[in-house]
Amino acid sequence: MNNKIKILLVVVIGLVIAGAGWLTFGKFSSKSENVVIRELQSTTPTQWELANKLTGRDVLVEEGVKLETVNSIQSSGGTTTLQALLADNIDVCTESAWPPYINIIARGGKIKALLGIAVSTKDNEGGTQGVLVLDDSSIHTIKDLVGKRIAVNVLGAEADYVIRLFLKKNGLSISQVELVAAPTEKHEQLLRSRQVDAAYILRVYYDLTVANGGVRQIPGTTNFETKGESVMSALGFRTDFIEKHPDAVRKYLKAYDTSRRIIYNEFQKDPERVRKAFADISLKKGSNPLLAKYFRATLWTPDYPFIADKDVQWWLDRFIEDGLLKPGQLKPYDIYTNEFNPLYKKK
Repeated sequence: MNNKIKILLVVVIGLVIAGAGWLTFGKFSSKSENVVIRELQSTTPTQWELANKLTGRDVLVEEGVKLETVNSIQSSGGTTTLQALLADNIDVCTESAWPPYINIIARGGKIKALLGIAVSTKDNEGGTQGVLVLDDSSIHTIKDLVGKRIAVNVLGAEADYVIRLFLKKNGLSISQVELVAAPTEKHEQLLRSRQVDAAYILRVYYDLTVANGGVRQIPGTTNFETKGESVMSALGFRTDFIEKHPDAVRKYLKAYDTSRRIIYNEFQKDPERVRKAFADISLKKGSNPLLAKYFRATLWTPDYPFIADKDVQWWLDRFIEDGLLKPGQLKPYDIYTNEFNPLYKKK
């Protein structure tokens, strides 16, 4: 073999090795791509911030999640957040009740619920305590709500449909009341200034309003009284994002689950320490530190790790009853999957 042939063979072998290395590196780079996940900016402490404050752990860094916060979207509920998700303004909706998911998916929207967020049980109302009125109000029962104005955080979401349901149970319809959409933090002001007759106030804002006195709850208007025990909201992504970046989605859900477990466990040990951390972060972000007094790490509990068919099917049945869906039009698996839940194991 002459020198020219030897040199040519060496070059060819070198190119083959280099090509194989490039393909291997390219494949590795694709898998380990540092995908940025756009999340709606929160005016209150996030679980990422709270977990870090309590333990010094940066769970996002630990799991290799890179976030970008989007502050150009004004959202007061799952409906608008899911619409922003669908419009590709954000990549993840950190929480929405089931009605907006069903409405969007029934109309062809490509989104999927992946992780249960809040739970409604007899002992844990999932943070939704019901309709409040002023002490001197003439409203004492659900039937007294006829012709009245009720504040809700957003139309087409949990509050909207829960109100429809408890009205229906009492022989009334949604057309007999007026729903007024306003941010939850404004509900107490609207109620006390008598701009609305009642308010379906959510979570810590409910507790704050009750603590300020002069209000009472209308019996039969809680989430649990209306529809029983269930996972009542979920975190979700667009299906195209899930298909393109399944590893990034799994990492995000693992980080989310880890951070909420940290907060839950720390709250069981010392709730006042967690509340102080919440207040400190609130002050830094310019939000209301007084809400910390009513913070409860019980919206989610380890007893409900997965979304179940019954959580979604209950709502599908209600939509069918009201003529909003055709029988069999949607199945629970069209709305959610537990596949990306870090605790899920394929059978």
